[in-house]
Parts: sequence; structure tokens; C-alpha cells
Amino acid sequence: MLEQAFRDKTPVEGEVTNEVKNAGYHVNLDGIRAFLPGSHLGSDLPSAIEELRGKRIQLKILELSRRDKNLVVSHKAFLKEMEERRRQALFESLTPGQEIEGTIRSIVDFGLFVDIGGFEGLVHRSEIAWKDLPVPPAEYKVGAKVRVKVLDFDKGRSKISLSIKRLRPNPWEGIAARYPAGTRVAGRVVSVTDFGAFVELEKDVEGLVHVSELSWGFPEDPKQVVHEGDPVEVMVLSCDEAAHRISLSLRRTQRDPWEDVGAKYPAGQRVAGTVTKLTDFGAFVKLEEGVEGLVHVSELDWGHVAHPRDVLKEAQPVEVKVLNVDSKDRRISLSIRALKTDPWRQFVERYAIDDVVEGEITEIKDFGAFLKITDDVDGLIHVSEISDQRIATPSEVLSVGSRVQAKIIGINEEKKQVRLSMRHLFGPPEVPPVARPPRDGGKRERGGKKRDRFEQVFLDEGGHETLSMRDLLKDKGLDETE
Repeated sequence: MLEQAFRDKTPVEGEVTNEVKNAGYHVNLDGIRAFLPGSHLGSDLPSAIEELRGKRIQLKILELSRRDKNLVVSHKAFLKEMEERRRQALFESLTPGQEIEGTIRSIVDFGLFVDIGGFEGLVHRSEIAWKDLPVPPAEYKVGAKVRVKVLDFDKGRSKISLSIKRLRPNPWEGIAARYPAGTRVAGRVVSVTDFGAFVELEKDVEGLVHVSELSWGFPEDPKQVVHEGDPVEVMVLSCDEAAHRISLSLRRTQRDPWEDVGAKYPAGQRVAGTVTKLTDFGAFVKLEEGVEGLVHVSELDWGHVAHPRDVLKEAQPVEVKVLNVDSKDRRISLSIRALKTDPWRQFVERYAIDDVVEGEITEIKDFGAFLKITDDVDGLIHVSEISDQRIATPSEVLSVGSRVQAKIIGINEEKKQVRLSMRHLFGPPEVPPVARPPRDGGKRERGGKKRDRFEQVFLDEGGHETLSMRDLLKDKGLDETE
């Protein structure tokens, strides 16, 4: 009987009797002892002999020799054969589009493995829902029952493709007709990102509210406006059925504060606001929710401001004056310095040419040094006006922070510039220089090169050399061609 089962590869039944130490088990096959290796026990049986002894199990005969009285059996091989038979039966029963209930056996980033009758098929993450999913949703758990639809199967490769989303109609079909542009619709915020918020309009249908459409204000972070789970009313801006994209707006369901901004903030009005952002070119000031104006860096103070952060900081309350309102382009020009007295007018009323001033050197350039006359007005001491002696750069004589006296020799009200002199500090007022011809009378120098006429120097009243024609032109802001 055993030889026949061995030839036909049919299973036999036996009873586990005892254990072979570190090797396997003895099995009684109706009076004939067989050996069951430990590695062939099978995953469905316990390995302890106390639990196995007396248990009758199904086996496949691996080796049989009547002469050597050698009989080796395997329960694992029996299980494998049964699995193969179930697989064959399953594939023979499958048809595309068939709906089956299965059990989730494992969850991976790319999908769910579902047991549909002794064999696992894959529900790829793209087949879980009609919306894009980076990973399977947390609502799916190992061991949970789930209904699936058969998409395709390959018996030779032992693969079955399943779908959950195709158990219901595609919600994106006809979506443009259900959500035309301009429609107001209720939804729920399902996720918030750096660039906006996604709002669920119906199952598997989500639209994006870009950060610029969240509010009439200027939020740095969308979470300042909405949070996951918030119920919202939004307006449809556009609906692309083919691309599965819907653009939404939250702010357009609310009153636009720019509608009457011209009447609320006329030019010349003094208003209070809060600094929201500092840039290289100025500071943005919030006047009310959704309305911000710009204070250009030149309108921060009457004096020179290198960067807005030198005089302002974010969240600082400030008073500003409205200079101009452009409701169409949503722009408001503001000024802080316009609320202050013009220090230049104060300077002109207080000082005149030939006045001696004292102050601190604030900046040194190759062409001269700047002296602080008042808190808001600086004057320039040109390099040629620093010393009676000819110097290459102002840093040879002056340093930032040093206090010096100088005489006002020029005031340009249009450009708001003051020229100072240190070398004429204790001498007479500046007079037009007297030109002295070149020492060589314009003769050619060595090599035949004619002496540059711009190198001629000038004499003061005492007959001392002062500066060359080129230096004088440079001091007047002209070049040789002029």
C-alpha cells in the first residue's frame, strides 16, 4: 500500500510516536515506522513532542526502500501540494471584474496584500482610492476583512492584481459639470502644506486652495489660516477633469478689504499699523487684515538708512502717513519720515557758508570723509580739503570716530549736500584759484610726450600750490571732457 502511494504521489496518514533527538520524529504508518525530519514538520504543527505524540497527520512519502527498510515522510511537502491545488483551483475560478471578500495579510508602502482564498493578491496604492495616495491610509489594518475586485491575474507568474476603488464609480467623471468655476461649495480641510491646503469636496475628490487664495492677508504659513479637519466654504476657480485638479479659493467667499481702501486711507492721512516684513528695499506695514502698504527705505527717515532693520523690527507698531493709494494694483505707498520735521530745512535755517562746525567722522572713502554735523545731516570733506599737504587718501589723516572741526564751503539745497573744508578752517574764505602755467611751459617731456594740460596746478593767495586742474574738476563733479 505504501509503495503504491509512493508511486502515485498520494498522501498517507500516520501517528507521531516519539522524537529522534536533534533529527526529527518517528511516525507509525499502520504498523510500519517512518522517519519525519524536523525540517519537514510543517508550519501548522507544534515542534514539542509532548504536543505531537499521538497526533495523526497527513504526509507525503519522500523515500521508500523495502530492502533497506528506509521510509522518509514529509508533512511540509503535503502542505505545499495542498497549497498548489488550492492555487490551481483559485486561478481556475477567477474572472476579471469578479468581486471577492478577502483578508489583509500585510501592508507595505506600495499597497496591500490581500488573501482571497489561500492566495494573496496585491491592491496597489493607486488602486485603493480615486485620489493619489503616497502610502496606504491608516484605516486599513492587518487581519481586517476587505472587499476587492479582480483586475487581472497571471497563473504562470502566480500574480493577482486587485482593486478597492473600482468597487465604486470614478467620482472624477463629469466633475467639471458638478463644480463649474464660480460655484461655492462646502468642504473639509484634509491636509495643510507649505503651499496651501487641500479641501475634500466629496469622497476621493480634493481641491487645492493655494496659499495666495487662503485670505486677503499675506500669511507666511497656511496653518495661520486653516487646520486639518476645519469645515470651510470655498469658491471653485477652475476644474480640470482630465488632470484630476480643482483650484479653490477661500478668500473669495469673504469681503475684499481693498474695495473701499481708497476712501478709508486717502493720501495725507496719518494711520497706525504693524510691521510685518522687512526687505532690502523697505518695510511692509499691515493697516488691517488683508491690507498692507510699503514704506520704501527712502521714506523711513530723513537721514540715510542702509537697511530697514537698522530702524525697524518685525511686529513693531508704527505710525505712518499715506502717500499714494493704487486700489487696482493693490498698492499703498507709506512714509514714516513725512511725520517728522525735515532736518534739512532745520539745517539750512541754522547754518550758512563760512560757519565752522564740529562733529564726528562717520565714514571714510577714497575721495573724502563724511562728518556728522547734526543727527540727520552729514557733510563731505573732499580729500583735497583735508590738509594743506597733498595726501593720497583721507585715512592718512583721519579715522572713523575722530572729532574734528571744519568750515562750510558749499551748500547744495537741491541735492541736500554740504561741502566742508579743514585746510581753510582758519584761513580766509575760499576764493577762485589762480592758474599757474606748467613749469616746462608745455614743453615735451622725455620721450617726446607732451605734458598733460590737466596737470597744471593752482596757487592760493599766499602763493602756495593747492591742487591741479584735474583735482579741481573732480571736486566740482566734472570730468576732462566737460
